[in-house]
Amino acid sequence: MLMKGWRVKSRSLTVAVALGLVLAGCGGGGSDDDGGPVGEPKQGGTLTYAVNVETVSLDPAFCTLSFDRCAPIFGTLLRYDVDKQQFVGQMAESFESTDGKSWTLKLRDGVTFSDGTPYDAEAVVYNWDRIKDPKTLAPSARYTQGLTWKVVDPLTVAVTSEVPNFQLPWALTQGLSTIGSPKAIEAAGEDIANSPVGAGPFVLDKWTRNSQAEYSRNKTYFEEGLPYLDKLVIKVIGADDQRLNALRSGEIDVDWSLLTKDAKAIDSEGGYDIYRVPLNGGTGLQFNLKDPVVSDEGLRQALLSAFDSAQINNAVYPGDEPVDAFLRPDSPYRDDALGKFPEKDLDEAQRLFDDYLERTGKTSETVTFLCYAGIPALEQVAQLIQSQMSKIEGLEFKLEPVDGATLSQRSTARDFQTIMGASLSQDMDRLYSVFHTDAPLNVMGYSNPTVDEALDTTRRSNDPAEVEKAYQVVNGELSKDGPLRNWRYQTGHLFANDKVQGIVLAGTSSGASAYWQYAWLNE
Repeated sequence: MLMKGWRVKSRSLTVAVALGLVLAGCGGGGSDDDGGPVGEPKQGGTLTYAVNVETVSLDPAFCTLSFDRCAPIFGTLLRYDVDKQQFVGQMAESFESTDGKSWTLKLRDGVTFSDGTPYDAEAVVYNWDRIKDPKTLAPSARYTQGLTWKVVDPLTVAVTSEVPNFQLPWALTQGLSTIGSPKAIEAAGEDIANSPVGAGPFVLDKWTRNSQAEYSRNKTYFEEGLPYLDKLVIKVIGADDQRLNALRSGEIDVDWSLLTKDAKAIDSEGGYDIYRVPLNGGTGLQFNLKDPVVSDEGLRQALLSAFDSAQINNAVYPGDEPVDAFLRPDSPYRDDALGKFPEKDLDEAQRLFDDYLERTGKTSETVTFLCYAGIPALEQVAQLIQSQMSKIEGLEFKLEPVDGATLSQRSTARDFQTIMGASLSQDMDRLYSVFHTDAPLNVMGYSNPTVDEALDTTRRSNDPAEVEKAYQVVNGELSKDGPLRNWRYQTGHLFANDKVQGIVLAGTSSGASAYWQYAWLNE
């Protein structure tokens, strides 16, 4: 049994970013001793992959929420090679800048959408204009802040950033990466969520919501000989144990997972390959710092001092280590001298809470925790956190379970006191979008001038050492402040039966995924 593993870190880009096409078979896969595929790639067959949740839309403007479903249809302008830790071209040929402000996107010649229309600079600009338009309500609109663009020629788009941003290529791996056929978008109108047309390796044949999406090979795809598969099926199986059993029974070929214990279980059985992408950040207790109660620093520190990630992981995620700072212990972006999470100390928690009551003239306090309903593991986590907080005398910590869609909507609207939140990504640059004072995903209302300055440095600097030091400052401040107190560091896993070869990994905000055009079946 071979364990596939890459440690992914975002790096500042040096000088120009020149991107070349990575051909089939590169970037991970297989199960022989040297980590490569077994034998020569074969054409044909159907691969079935299972994920835990359904997506809401296949509109390319919404694909930042659903890499799994969208990348097969639209491809991506760029991808990040998690093995080589560098950006490489996909639908685009190159994306270059010397100053972080003026960027040039070069597209490949001769690429067409599956409806026969040209995949050109006009198409890219059409899609990006649509994402930026407030009427679209596109989640990807955050990537367009401070950016302008124009068509230079049929294969060239000039992109200008108001301020230097050497992290911009990340936006072209997911947020601004999916380009749909303008003709198809116009024709579909309000039905575009169900009628995607791209130039990627597959075309969508059928989508049965909350069940499965069925794809077939795009015969006009530009990479010669790809995809290898005739068909790709993506199933929705919500429960982790059900997905794992579906893999064991042969119902599916690849299982998506965030669970270390399941990786260990499947490893011990043999006959499977495990692919993993360690993610930055984690899932935890998140605070609304605009709320008049939990915005109180003393109250928040009391809750943080009662928090016990070791208990949560031992009970729900066996094998996961306790979390003592925002980033992983092996991250190059950690300097523990700059800050760690408060240690569990119930005496200190009670002292801080009593001080809060005295300062506010209250005799008790109630804090509500917005959490997931219908997901057993997360329901158990919520109950454990409630039990931990109940050890603070005078505090009532109330659970408010809701479905995932409601939780997401209320998070965006900042309609919560505390919430089961997350900041997960393959790239470190997501921290800017979540924790910078002016960032679009900062649902906490978190504002720390030291963090803002450090995050600004991560974008404007082209010096890897300077960027590394800046992220260390960010990690230290986030750990001391605790706007998001994560209980586990998450790793995205793909479990594949050993007939699946050639998997090229992708990291997303929800875990691991793959570029399925490179996968093939050895059967």
